[in-house]
Amino acid sequence: MRSFLFVSCIAATLTAGAQTVLVMDFVKVKNDKYAETMFFYENNWKVYRDIALQKGFITSYRLEKTTADTAASFDIILITEYRDTSMYHKSEENFRDILATARPNGPLLLNDLKPADFRQNVFVKITETVYSSTKKRKRK
Repeated sequence: MRSFLFVSCIAATLTAGAQTVLVMDFVKVKNDKYAETMFFYENNWKVYRDIALQKGFITSYRLEKTTADTAASFDIILITEYRDTSMYHKSEENFRDILATARPNGPLLLNDLKPADFRQNVFVKITETVYSSTKKRKRK
């Protein structure tokens, strides 16, 4: 009976910690416009996520640079981590408020090119963590 209780407690802990949601955007840089693309993400996407992180809307974010190849035609992976599905479901509302406050006149751009001129979102993947070795920070 003790071992059953011990295993049940471990299973409950794993299930409770398994709610993390990752949103991964796979982006192709168009026409070698890397400077415009990186400027856009550093001065907009990153700024929005720094605010979201401070407000507790997300738990982490990353921009990963890669090389497009025959297997995958993308150059950048944008990763945003949410504590659980409920925070993910509130993300549109939360980010709408952040964008309106941080950039009321629209995103900062390096030049007159619009985002569609220098980058293309190839696809988005949304995953839910089953288990992870990542140490979780305690909630405040």
